[in-house]
Amino acid sequence: MQTKKEPKLEKLTQQDLNIIKKFLSEIGVNPSSVMSDPMKLVIENAYYNDIFDIPVQLKELVSNLNSIYSSGFYLGYIKKKKFYPGLPLLRRISRLCYEINCIKLNEFGEKLFLYGKKVENDNIILFKEGLSLVLNQRDEPLGWGIGKVINVHKEIKIVEPIKDLGWYLRRGG
Repeated sequence: MQTKKEPKLEKLTQQDLNIIKKFLSEIGVNPSSVMSDPMKLVIENAYYNDIFDIPVQLKELVSNLNSIYSSGFYLGYIKKKKFYPGLPLLRRISRLCYEINCIKLNEFGEKLFLYGKKVENDNIILFKEGLSLVLNQRDEPLGWGIGKVINVHKEIKIVEPIKDLGWYLRRGG
C-alpha cells in the first residue's frame, strides 16, 4: 500500500515566480512590495498550489512541521500556469490605490459589486481599464474586478467583478 505524502511548503520555481510577477505587473504592483519569501503549498494530486508569503521569523518553525496546510500571508493560487489572487492580497495592496490599477465605487456601486453585479458609469468614482483592485469610497477593499469601456451610442464604463468579498457568502463558504 502506497502512503500519501503530507502537504509541504516548497520554494517557488522560476516559472511560478514569473507567473506571479506577470499578474502583479498587470495591475502595476512591484513584487517586492507584496512578497518577500513566497512559497507554494504542495499537496499530492492537487489541481492548484496555494501561494503564501512566509515571514523570516516563521520560516524555521514551519520547516520543522511534518504536515502543513496554511502558513504566513495568503497571496492566492496558481492553477494551469495562471495566478489567481486571493482576497487577503487586496488589503495588502489597497494602500497603493493611486499608484496602481484601482477602481473606486460609490455606496450604491459598492452594494452592486458585493452582490456580484456589474457596476456602470454613475456609480464609479475612479476608473481604470483592465484588471484592478476595487475599493469603496472609504478606501476599503471590496474585491478584484475588470474595468471595461464599451462604445455603443456613448461611452459606458463598466466594472465586472471577478472575486469580491460577497463571493464567500454566495458560494456557501
